[in-house]
Amino acid sequence: MKRLILMRHAESGWDHPDLSDRERPLTKRGRSDAISMGALLEKEGVEIDAIFYSTAERTRETLSLFLGDYTFNGKARYLDLLYSAEIRDYVDILMQLSPAIECAMILGHNPTMSGAVEFFTGRYASFSAAAVAYLEFDIEEWSELIEKPEGKLLGFWGPKSL
Repeated sequence: MKRLILMRHAESGWDHPDLSDRERPLTKRGRSDAISMGALLEKEGVEIDAIFYSTAERTRETLSLFLGDYTFNGKARYLDLLYSAEIRDYVDILMQLSPAIECAMILGHNPTMSGAVEFFTGRYASFSAAAVAYLEFDIEEWSELIEKPEGKLLGFWGPKSL
Protein backbone atom coordinates (compact mmCIF):
# COMPACT_ATOMS: atom_id res chain seq x y z
CA MET A 1 0.00 0.00 0.00
CA LYS A 2 1.15 3.53 -0.83
CA ARG A 3 -0.31 6.68 0.69
CA LEU A 4 -0.54 10.23 -0.61
CA ILE A 5 -1.18 13.54 1.11
CA LEU A 6 -2.52 16.33 -1.10
CA MET A 7 -2.47 19.75 0.54
CA ARG A 8 -3.47 23.11 -0.85
CA HIS A 9 -1.47 26.10 0.30
CA ALA A 10 -2.93 28.13 3.15
CA GLU A 11 -4.85 31.37 2.60
CA SER A 12 -2.88 34.05 0.81
CA GLY A 13 -3.72 37.68 0.31
CA TRP A 14 -3.80 40.29 -2.40
CA ASP A 15 -2.78 43.13 -0.06
CA HIS A 16 0.33 43.92 -2.10
CA PRO A 17 -0.74 44.71 -5.68
CA ASP A 18 2.89 45.19 -6.69
CA LEU A 19 3.62 41.49 -6.07
CA SER A 20 3.16 38.83 -8.73
CA ASP A 21 0.90 35.85 -8.09
CA ARG A 22 3.97 33.71 -7.30
CA GLU A 23 5.11 36.20 -4.65
CA ARG A 24 1.86 36.48 -2.68
CA PRO A 25 2.40 35.76 1.05
CA LEU A 26 0.04 34.10 3.50
CA THR A 27 -2.48 36.06 5.51
CA LYS A 28 -2.51 35.94 9.30
CA ARG A 29 -5.25 33.30 9.13
CA GLY A 30 -3.28 31.36 6.53
CA ARG A 31 -0.22 31.24 8.81
CA SER A 32 -2.35 29.96 11.67
CA ASP A 33 -4.07 27.35 9.47
CA ALA A 34 -0.76 26.01 8.14
CA ILE A 35 0.44 25.42 11.70
CA SER A 36 -2.87 23.77 12.66
CA MET A 37 -2.75 21.35 9.73
CA GLY A 38 0.78 20.28 10.61
CA ALA A 39 -0.32 19.66 14.18
CA LEU A 40 -3.34 17.68 12.95
CA LEU A 41 -1.29 15.29 10.81
CA GLU A 42 1.20 14.87 13.64
CA LYS A 43 -1.64 14.00 16.02
CA GLU A 44 -3.16 11.60 13.45
CA GLY A 45 0.19 9.79 13.27
CA VAL A 46 0.55 10.26 9.52
CA GLU A 47 4.17 9.55 8.56
CA ILE A 48 5.34 11.33 5.42
CA ASP A 49 8.51 10.13 3.68
CA ALA A 50 8.74 12.67 0.83
CA ILE A 51 7.36 16.17 0.30
CA PHE A 52 7.13 18.06 -2.99
CA TYR A 53 5.94 21.65 -3.10
CA SER A 54 5.41 24.50 -5.53
CA THR A 55 7.87 27.37 -5.81
CA ALA A 56 5.19 29.98 -5.03
CA GLU A 57 5.83 32.00 -1.86
CA ARG A 58 2.51 30.90 -0.35
CA THR A 59 3.39 27.21 -0.66
CA ARG A 60 6.91 27.72 0.69
CA GLU A 61 5.49 29.62 3.66
CA THR A 62 2.74 27.03 4.19
CA LEU A 63 5.29 24.22 4.30
CA SER A 64 7.61 26.07 6.66
CA LEU A 65 4.79 26.68 9.15
CA PHE A 66 3.32 23.18 8.67
CA LEU A 67 6.70 21.66 9.56
CA GLY A 68 6.82 23.71 12.75
CA ASP A 69 4.31 21.30 14.32
CA TYR A 70 4.91 18.22 12.17
CA THR A 71 7.94 15.94 12.49
CA PHE A 72 9.49 15.32 9.07
CA ASN A 73 12.95 13.83 8.85
CA GLY A 74 13.41 14.02 5.09
CA LYS A 75 14.27 16.86 2.77
CA ALA A 76 11.35 18.58 1.07
CA ARG A 77 11.84 19.32 -2.63
CA TYR A 78 10.40 22.30 -4.41
CA LEU A 79 9.40 21.81 -8.03
CA ASP A 80 8.61 24.72 -10.31
CA LEU A 81 6.36 22.35 -12.26
CA LEU A 82 3.92 22.27 -9.32
CA TYR A 83 3.09 25.98 -9.67
CA SER A 84 0.92 25.27 -12.71
CA ALA A 85 0.78 21.47 -12.58
CA GLU A 86 -1.88 19.26 -14.06
CA ILE A 87 -2.97 15.89 -12.67
CA ARG A 88 -0.69 14.02 -15.08
CA ASP A 89 2.26 15.95 -13.59
CA TYR A 90 1.32 14.63 -10.14
CA VAL A 91 1.20 11.09 -11.52
CA ASP A 92 4.58 11.54 -13.25
CA ILE A 93 6.21 12.81 -10.04
CA LEU A 94 4.79 9.97 -7.98
CA MET A 95 5.68 7.25 -10.49
CA GLN A 96 9.35 8.19 -10.19
CA LEU A 97 9.44 7.63 -6.43
CA SER A 98 11.44 4.83 -4.91
CA PRO A 99 9.39 1.88 -3.62
CA ALA A 100 10.91 2.66 -0.20
CA ILE A 101 8.71 5.79 -0.03
CA GLU A 102 5.49 4.69 1.65
CA CYS A 103 3.81 8.10 1.93
CA ALA A 104 4.38 11.16 -0.25
CA MET A 105 2.95 14.65 0.05
CA ILE A 106 2.28 17.20 -2.69
CA LEU A 107 1.68 20.79 -1.58
CA GLY A 108 0.27 22.85 -4.38
CA HIS A 109 -2.64 24.78 -5.83
CA ASN A 110 -6.24 24.47 -6.91
CA PRO A 111 -7.91 23.51 -9.18
CA THR A 112 -5.41 20.66 -9.57
CA MET A 113 -5.83 19.54 -5.94
CA SER A 114 -9.60 19.06 -6.32
CA GLY A 115 -9.12 17.44 -9.70
CA ALA A 116 -6.50 15.03 -8.37
CA VAL A 117 -8.74 13.79 -5.57
CA GLU A 118 -11.56 13.25 -8.04
CA PHE A 119 -9.21 11.50 -10.50
CA PHE A 120 -7.78 9.18 -7.85
CA THR A 121 -10.96 8.45 -5.86
CA GLY A 122 -13.91 9.27 -8.09
CA ARG A 123 -15.12 11.70 -5.43
CA TYR A 124 -15.06 15.48 -5.77
CA ALA A 125 -13.47 17.39 -2.91
CA SER A 126 -13.73 21.16 -2.60
CA PHE A 127 -10.27 22.23 -1.46
CA SER A 128 -10.39 25.28 0.75
CA ALA A 129 -7.07 26.92 1.54
CA ALA A 130 -4.91 24.61 3.73
CA ALA A 131 -7.20 21.59 3.18
CA VAL A 132 -5.60 18.14 3.26
CA ALA A 133 -6.68 14.90 1.56
CA TYR A 134 -5.18 11.59 2.69
CA LEU A 135 -5.34 8.80 0.08
CA GLU A 136 -4.27 5.18 -0.07
CA PHE A 137 -3.49 3.07 -3.14
CA ASP A 138 -3.43 -0.71 -3.36
CA ILE A 139 0.00 -0.81 -5.01
CA GLU A 140 3.44 -1.95 -3.90
CA GLU A 141 5.44 0.42 -6.10
CA TRP A 142 4.64 3.95 -7.23
CA SER A 143 5.32 2.94 -10.83
CA GLU A 144 2.08 0.89 -10.68
CA LEU A 145 0.06 4.08 -10.25
CA ILE A 146 -0.39 4.45 -14.01
CA GLU A 147 -2.11 1.05 -14.15
CA LYS A 148 -4.01 1.32 -10.85
CA PRO A 149 -4.75 4.99 -10.12
CA GLU A 150 -7.82 4.13 -8.06
CA GLY A 151 -7.32 5.28 -4.51
CA LYS A 152 -9.28 5.29 -1.30
CA LEU A 153 -9.89 8.53 0.58
CA LEU A 154 -8.77 7.86 4.17
CA GLY A 155 -9.33 11.39 5.42
CA PHE A 156 -10.15 14.92 4.35
CA TRP A 157 -9.61 17.89 6.64
CA GLY A 158 -9.91 21.62 6.32
CA PRO A 159 -8.85 24.18 8.91
CA LYS A 160 -12.46 25.17 9.58
CA SER A 161 -13.26 21.62 10.66
CA LEU A 162 -10.65 21.64 13.44
